[in-house]
Amino acid sequence: MVDSGGSAHCFLGYQRDEQPFDLAWYSPSVALHDKDGLGSYRFVELRRGIIERRGFLRRDDYYKVLKDRHLLLPRATSSYFGVVHGGEDEDEDLTRQVFGATRREYLQIARAVAKVVGRTFHDALDLPRLTFSKTRSNRCDVSGCLIPKNFPYVAFDSAQYDWSHVSLFGLSRLLSFLCPSDDRSPTKNALLQAGADPQVMHKLVEGALNASPIFPNDRDW
Repeated sequence: MVDSGGSAHCFLGYQRDEQPFDLAWYSPSVALHDKDGLGSYRFVELRRGIIERRGFLRRDDYYKVLKDRHLLLPRATSSYFGVVHGGEDEDEDLTRQVFGATRREYLQIARAVAKVVGRTFHDALDLPRLTFSKTRSNRCDVSGCLIPKNFPYVAFDSAQYDWSHVSLFGLSRLLSFLCPSDDRSPTKNALLQAGADPQVMHKLVEGALNASPIFPNDRDW
């Protein structure tokens, strides 16, 4: 759905306080059965590729449900994700609002980062790549935040090694460290020369500012 200002809101579910991190989130309608549920910050929202616990919609605003738009997450053998309409046509603007960037743009950034930091491999290994886990949730190797199963992440190495599970938020935070706002940053210039799109980098860094992603409790692992 979108609000009166055109900003997208995508709620993935509702998470009770005592709920284990690896249990599928409840439907947002479950909040109606919890005391102060609608006024709580237990709603799981996906915004700019970051999964956060947030409050529900504001009562003083107007919202429109986009019945002709659908959220697609990785499934079966496809790692594609995005917001689509009319079957399989991607709505790139909504995809960027919800995921931070399109799949193609994330892959472009990941490949540029790999070149700059020296984590390039033979093409046969298909690294770095955007992938997902069908069997378990993971912890981001950069930020420590939760990567739910069937949710996209970046793999800079094979699954048994470090940097094989980098969340979309983790990649954005890494960019914010590598690319200070000063245009004279040598790392930023190197990323641009390696093929990174400056507008995509700016949007990802901006989206990660002041974000509060969901972190799994240490006791849950």
